[in-house]
Amino acid sequence: MSTETRIISCNCGVSYERSEQRLPIKDIGVFDCEECGARLDMWSGRLVPMFKRIAGTAPERRSA
Repeated sequence: MSTETRIISCNCGVSYERSEQRLPIKDIGVFDCEECGARLDMWSGRLVPMFKRIAGTAPERRSA
């Protein structure tokens, strides 16, 4: 059973689709931004978030 999907954004500009999945056993975990490492979510229980990075949302890097 999955729930609604929503968009969450990190301060660095990267966005993720977040949905939830109910598991038969409890899970403990965290999710950090793939780009900057900022903690975006943590959980403990059977309702576990699933994250998918949205393509094209990474900020462009400039070289000096």
